Amino acid sequence: MLLQSLKLGAAASLGIQMSRAKTFALKSGFLTELTGNPLRFPPVFNNGGTMTLASRNVVVWPGTTTQVTAINGSYPCPTVRVQRGSVFSANVVNQLSEDATVHWHGLIAPATMDGHPKDPIVPGGSFTYSFPIVQRAGTYFYHAHAHMLTAEQVYKGFAGLFIIDDDNEIPLGLPRGDFDIPLVIQDRRSASQPQFTYSPTMIDVMNGYLGDLVLVNGTPDPYFEVSRTLYRFRLVNGSNARVYKIAFADNHAFHIVATDGGLKDQAVSTTSFLLSPGERVDILMDFSSYTLGQNVVLKSLPFTEGGGTQGLELNILRFDITGNQNSGGVVPASLPSISYYNPSDVTRTRTFILTMSMSGGAMHKINNRSFELNRIDEEVPGNQLEEWRIVNGTDEFHPMHIHGLLFQVYSRNGNTNLPPSDKGWKDTVLVNPSETIRTLVKFQDYNGIYLLHCHNLEHEDDGMMMNFRVSGLTEVGNANEGAPSGFQLHQNYPNPFNPTTTIRFQIPETGFVTLKVHDLLGREVTTLVNEVRPAGSYDEVFNASALASGMYSYELTAGSLSLNRKLLVLK
Repeated sequence: MLLQSLKLGAAASLGIQMSRAKTFALKSGFLTELTGNPLRFPPVFNNGGTMTLASRNVVVWPGTTTQVTAINGSYPCPTVRVQRGSVFSANVVNQLSEDATVHWHGLIAPATMDGHPKDPIVPGGSFTYSFPIVQRAGTYFYHAHAHMLTAEQVYKGFAGLFIIDDDNEIPLGLPRGDFDIPLVIQDRRSASQPQFTYSPTMIDVMNGYLGDLVLVNGTPDPYFEVSRTLYRFRLVNGSNARVYKIAFADNHAFHIVATDGGLKDQAVSTTSFLLSPGERVDILMDFSSYTLGQNVVLKSLPFTEGGGTQGLELNILRFDITGNQNSGGVVPASLPSISYYNPSDVTRTRTFILTMSMSGGAMHKINNRSFELNRIDEEVPGNQLEEWRIVNGTDEFHPMHIHGLLFQVYSRNGNTNLPPSDKGWKDTVLVNPSETIRTLVKFQDYNGIYLLHCHNLEHEDDGMMMNFRVSGLTEVGNANEGAPSGFQLHQNYPNPFNPTTTIRFQIPETGFVTLKVHDLLGREVTTLVNEVRPAGSYDEVFNASALASGMYSYELTAGSLSLNRKLLVLK
């Protein structure tokens, strides 16, 4: 990522040599050096590689070190960047002294790849996450999700960006390359500096672990040098509990162009919006009205709701205007349309009441229940539109996140005139104190056990989370659809498995039969059957002890007939 150098005619005339590590502002005719640290950008993860989780001492504040939870030695954790339609794969190695999982936040993944706390990677263990990228381009992220350890592990640094690209976005003219900037926003406590000390009190569990200073991409007191042109900023709230009211200090307008699940259907001009933990919003900001040497600060404006020190006014990132390079980007007059669900098509309404009680164990509950790892709270049929009504019975913020799909927000307290950060595809929605949110959900991709929970991570670890099970989906379509009678290929069982599973198939007549297993890149990994077989039904045992954990597919051919079924999952 290029940080552009300052070029001022006034500086040249004064014969001033200015370092790229310093930033200057022109004030009252004089150049004044500004303080701060240049914005960091994490390394890019090579798809298919290894992510090693370990505790490391890294430089966060200049001149000292901070103990963090790093991936491949990096804080911030590496950025994943993949193309829509590709297959993502990462072998995660846990070198921590406690369980770990990786939740791919906003990604539509098979339940066994979702990073559910019931599927921990034990200390010294490893697991290969592998799944196809089936959803829209957008700004997503990944983070810790181990049972009752999520808040501490995220606070110590275990989180990173996950960006999906799609060449279909290129004709829209959005800023790209060095003008497409991801910003992961997190708060920390200055009293603990330089360490990320996590020691929540009862009040912290009640309100969330709130800090009083902001890191952006792991950078304290950050600044970023920009040209007088249009930029795309991908804002991710990676904080444990803090809600930000995003705005520029001079009230400069900008456009919201994307929410959690990618592009909206129109660019909307605004001067501020709320961004809660787990949410993402992409904005377009045009710096052409500023002059060289000026700066403007991205802030969180003060507000009064939410408990604790929510609403604290905070500086987030200073933009220093230093160049005249043109991004070539535009604010699109139109964006790809979104098919909005029709509430009249809802087949069932479920209500989830969020409460807090100071007695009886965990304080934070959904429908008067605190989370239990192995309890299924809701059975949800696939391919049916449902309304999930979330009722906040507390005076705190609750950003509610649903795993396994993207949903749509329908109304807030009955008002369907929603703020622009609500419109479009979402996976997390902020439920304000004493508010009722109506969302429209439809699971269309994978069966299995997923989670609904508060993304205030202290609330989540304290019990404001529940399991639901999706069923009735064919997942990758009916493998036998259109096949001649008697030619069938069934889902393997058990699935997931380790190390053996059984694949059942039927052939209608004698002939040469092959049954092959492939990885998700289409490479053959083994052949289970390769011979003439008489008509009949067969059970083939697949021993995968020589293969890495991950997701595979298998294909049956008999003469000119062929069937394929995916989602053979090796744990």
